[in-house]
Amino acid sequence: MNVIPVILAGGAGTRLWPLSRDEKPKQFHNLSGAGTLLEETIKRMLPLEPEHLVIVTSKKHESLSRDEVRKFNLSSTVLSEPRPRNTAAALLYAALYLTKLFDDSIMISLPADHHIKDTDEFTRILREGIRQAQHDKLVTIGIKPTYPETGYGYIKAMAGTGPVYPIDTFVEKPDLDRARQYFESGNYFWNSGIFVWKTSIILEQFRRLLPDQIAAFKPLSELEPQDIASNDGRAWEIKKKIFDSVESISVDFGIMERAENRIVIPGDFGWTDLGSWKSIDDILPPDGSSNRSPEKDMAIFLNSENCSVFTENSRISVVGLSNIVVVQAGNEVLVINKDSSQDVKIIAGMVKK
Repeated sequence: MNVIPVILAGGAGTRLWPLSRDEKPKQFHNLSGAGTLLEETIKRMLPLEPEHLVIVTSKKHESLSRDEVRKFNLSSTVLSEPRPRNTAAALLYAALYLTKLFDDSIMISLPADHHIKDTDEFTRILREGIRQAQHDKLVTIGIKPTYPETGYGYIKAMAGTGPVYPIDTFVEKPDLDRARQYFESGNYFWNSGIFVWKTSIILEQFRRLLPDQIAAFKPLSELEPQDIASNDGRAWEIKKKIFDSVESISVDFGIMERAENRIVIPGDFGWTDLGSWKSIDDILPPDGSSNRSPEKDMAIFLNSENCSVFTENSRISVVGLSNIVVVQAGNEVLVINKDSSQDVKIIAGMVKK
């Protein structure tokens, strides 16, 4: 059965402002020094020898997405969304398109903004996910927690012998005390947002659990594949009406929390959800004073420790400081204590107003 990665690349990434901004979100930036986040995500799919690859993104970022996929010799399609409507609508859009190309296929859904250190182990886990999906399972990849994180959702697994566990429940982001309990219990995993399933099975779940979305997308499902992927004329008008009308809901909440035949495969492959400037520390090698920058020639650190610099075109010098991030992008400069990284979204909102 064909394996088709579906990469979700439509996020705005406001917590990585000002480098990540409307015209060029974080997935199109080189934060690790090894390529853009989207480029690295595509590269991690190559060992699976996919028959085709789909990127779902916003219309304004279609050209940037095409630029990234052109770096690879892959059959691919970029599906543009008229407006963001969360992951359920994005994946239904992709699944309906894929049913026009293939009788059935194995979809691997993954965000474009993760970083993974051990790509061989990641590939091994995905191959196990593919094997399970071939038996009609809805597969999610859970990350073994390394500390009690309050910023992630969790997946509680039922007892089992592994490497695959039935899912007991999905859990929202906890407070610190509860996160410690989850961490110590050993049967809770971070929700990575990476899924594997048959196209036919996920569409069956949409019909059962989100029938309103299926009904809204019906006019699109009646088109030919080239029209579904088109941004012209009638096809685009149909898509605008659909995305204006459907509920904004995640596939986790809309499908996975209520579906049957759900399983989780625990993974330990150096996963990082790059959702804050502090989180970038996990993917950049430090110098002797724990300072970091992907552009070492553009950052000078003197008598400073645990500082990070990200810059588009200006050299930045940091002197006598600790635990700060400096970001320069376009006409904007951000200087922030790493422990206040989650507040960047507030600043981005103020600037937008």
